[in-house]
Amino acid sequence: MHIVLANQWYPPESGWGGVAMYNRAIANAYREVGHEVTVIARRNDDQTPADAKIDGIRIKRLLTRDRYYLRRMPLAGYYSRACQQLFYSWRIRHALAQLHQAHPIDIVEFAEINAEGFFFARAPWVPFVVRCHTPTFVLSDFFKADELPFDTKLISACEQQTIRRAHALTAPSSDMAQRIAEATGVARDQIAVIPNPLAVAASNGNGLKSKAKKGISPTILYVGRIERAKGIGVLAAAIPEVLGRVPQAHFVVAGYDRPTSRGTSQQRELEEAFACAGVSANVEFAGAVEQSKLPALYEGADLCVVPALQYESFSYTCAQAMAAGKPVVATRIGGMSETLGNGLAGVLVDPDDPSQLAQAIVDLLHDNEKRNVMGQAGREKAARDFEPAAVAQRNLEVYERARQVFAERRA
Repeated sequence: MHIVLANQWYPPESGWGGVAMYNRAIANAYREVGHEVTVIARRNDDQTPADAKIDGIRIKRLLTRDRYYLRRMPLAGYYSRACQQLFYSWRIRHALAQLHQAHPIDIVEFAEINAEGFFFARAPWVPFVVRCHTPTFVLSDFFKADELPFDTKLISACEQQTIRRAHALTAPSSDMAQRIAEATGVARDQIAVIPNPLAVAASNGNGLKSKAKKGISPTILYVGRIERAKGIGVLAAAIPEVLGRVPQAHFVVAGYDRPTSRGTSQQRELEEAFACAGVSANVEFAGAVEQSKLPALYEGADLCVVPALQYESFSYTCAQAMAAGKPVVATRIGGMSETLGNGLAGVLVDPDDPSQLAQAIVDLLHDNEKRNVMGQAGREKAARDFEPAAVAQRNLEVYERARQVFAERRA
């Protein structure tokens, strides 16, 4: 079967966000069981190849430059982002038509975000599935007004229409599926809940007991963009409280620095705040860490924190910590509770509550046995539920149902 993943995020060129990680893992899983896989993604510069074949996967990248200057135009600038996204959707339809002529396609999977499949969905010539990672119409509810200085209603409406037209739907969590159903009117039982794939290394990598014996300072790891939506400000507010009770604790922040709405650096503002609070010596900024080097960071951590304020349908950050055998303190938001086994692999706290976050961190730091139990439980769940071959098989079953629906609608 020739499977096409039409999704603009495919690493390493797109970075290693959750959608990109899903695409790479599932593409390789399909290839390993004998399917032909083509990925249609985007590229932002002329240096990135338009066509490549990596590990047996054909990758076609459409050159797409973000015309930021259009956003400064009066009135029209407010809608420029949505218009660019829809133009990309039109280009995707054209690219699929060309590909189908050269290599007949059996099924297409779109991500729902930014309505990439909108124009294809209006008159599809092959069955298509929509993977509901986290659409704009859900994400927009979790941002402040100054973080969304552009229209989201148009693209949200197009996302919803694409979802309604799909021959099958999947989502990485029940919470995501329920939100999609409520927003679009699609029956909840028509959305298959299938977690994201993640390979678990053969070795555990859990060094909690040995670290405790050696008396090494306990390490708390944050992996994610340095921005408000990821909850870095909440963690920053919790750090002095943690250090007041566990003075030797060491925090590692790994992720891209993002500008604030004022145009300043998020990391610089945090560094200034830590200096004023007298805790700079206990906080290390590791910067943007390459994916291949992340295991070493997890190896050195005693626990991981995911204090997100933005909706997370699954959270690869939680899943990676679980795969490394590390307990997690995460906010009770979106699908993260499900990813963590509803408290099996970590502690859940309310979003935007620094004191509750600090208390959970301190409690785990004081309980080595609990950390080990949660870490092991999380690792076992990751190996069982997120294993790429198993996830791919469940997706393929959905694809077969989509092909049946497509045939029925054309009859």
